[in-house]
Amino acid sequence: MEQKTAALQMVEKDTYVILEFSGHLQYALIEELKKRLQTTPFKEGRSFILDMSKVQNIDSTGFGMIVNFAKKVSLKNEKIVIIIVDEFVRKLFAISQCDKIFPIVDSEAAALAVIKQSVVTELSVNDY
Repeated sequence: MEQKTAALQMVEKDTYVILEFSGHLQYALIEELKKRLQTTPFKEGRSFILDMSKVQNIDSTGFGMIVNFAKKVSLKNEKIVIIIVDEFVRKLFAISQCDKIFPIVDSEAAALAVIKQSVVTELSVNDY
């Protein structure tokens, strides 16, 4: 049986930061990721792309980690866009209604296009 893991890579660009998540964003696996997100430096004018293309599963703890990070980002008036390519993970975002607070796209190019425009979502992260 495969060992479940969770990982986070940060890639800094000029105007945005890509947070590349992989594995299983689940309880007991993400404590280290939560600490890294809590200490992520914010630079004015830098948005965040959360790349979930290598995520296999996410539970309520994983969603909580993302929503808490998004609240910090919204306080800085920056944007978050999420890349999801897996249909199962996309359905989990719909079930949790996180698809109502985050723009969800299928590529970095699409995420950049969203960042460049004003983003209006069905729910604000603070109303979630």
